[in-house]
Formats: sequence, structure tokens, C-alpha cells
Amino acid sequence: MHFLLLGASGRTGQHVVSELLSQGHTAVALVRTSGSLTPRPGLTIVTGSPLSKSDIRSALLAAPLSPSAAIITLNTVRKSDGPFAAQISPPRFLADSCANVCEVLEHAGCYRVVVMSTAGVGDSWGNLPWLSKAFLGWTNVKYALEDHGLVDKEIRLTKMDWTLVRAVRLQFDDQKPTDTKTDVRTLGSKGDGMSLSDSVSVSSVARFLVKVAVEGLFVESAVVVAN
Repeated sequence: MHFLLLGASGRTGQHVVSELLSQGHTAVALVRTSGSLTPRPGLTIVTGSPLSKSDIRSALLAAPLSPSAAIITLNTVRKSDGPFAAQISPPRFLADSCANVCEVLEHAGCYRVVVMSTAGVGDSWGNLPWLSKAFLGWTNVKYALEDHGLVDKEIRLTKMDWTLVRAVRLQFDDQKPTDTKTDVRTLGSKGDGMSLSDSVSVSSVARFLVKVAVEGLFVESAVVVAN
């Protein structure tokens, strides 16, 4: 199978690339910065912006195969990883990027998209632990949550077969090296039973994103934690 990737140069996206290629699939990745992703057999890299529909179309035409699906692992960007760091990404970066990708894919006859989201978006807010709600309300991380929320609304206006994967307290593998590529547990769209101790590694989420895309699992949205 062949896939369109957005956000492939990010920490989750790079795991998605590795997982797809290790399974024998191919992919074309649209990246904003030249050289941000290492060339590999089976991977076509195109420089451009997800805010540009013409750049997305160029990515689709850059490989001889048409994509079976798109996997989006974009996130907003702050000046640093600190929760109070200022936001760099423009408003609606995620929402407008997602809307653009869906429009271009629809015109190309591809209707499957899997999007990396976060717990607390949409109907999962009610089950988010109160400490997590306080953290999101008092830090600049709230802007990312708001943009992911706009993605949740935008994607429902499309004709796409979509899945939103809402990760709970994402752990990067350098922070939690013993929890790589473990199976995930899904808590439904609302995150029933979500607790403050729940988390999931980026490699585990990447593996799940690929599984959903490759196997055609058409659940609309799912909160995921480490099993």
C-alpha cells in the first residue's frame, strides 16, 4: 500500500515512517523544511506546506502510485517544549492543514485519512482528569488543544472516512525508553475510565496509526493509552 504523510519529520511521524517501510509499504511525505527527514528506500520526500493545496497536489503526483490513505501527525509548534513557551504556529494551522488535505484527497478519489489527535478533544473532555484540565487551562498547551478541537469539527464536514486517534499524555521514547512499541488500549471516543496515570509512547501510537490505516479500521475516534 502507498500512503501520504503529513508531519512525518516530527517525533511521532518518524516512527510512522519506520513502521510503514518495515512492513513493505511506500509513502510520500510532505515536509516543511528540506532535509528534515532522512531519505530512505520506499519514501518520497516533497518540500512544501500543508497550508498550500498546490503543495499537497504536488506531493500526490511525486510518486507513481496513488495513496490508499493519508496519515497526519502534524502538531502545533512552540518556541520550546516548555508548557508556557509561546506559540509559533499560525492560528488554525492544524485545522486548515487537515481541511486542505481532505479536499485534495477527495478530488483525487482517496477518501481515507487517519489523524493523530489528543485526549481532551471533543467528547473526550468530560473524562479528562481534573488536573489535566487545569494544566491545559493554565498553559500555552491549550492552543494546541483548541486547534485539535477545530480539526475535530472540520473533518466532520468532509466526505472522508476518517479516524481521530486521541493519545493520552504522550510520552516520547527518550523519556520512557522501556515502553516502546507496546500494544495500546482503546477507551472509546469519550475516553471512559481515563485516569491521571495513563500515558502512551509515541512509538506505540505510531504503530496504532499504521494499523488503523493499513487494516482499514473505520472507528471514527478513539482515546488510546498504553496497554
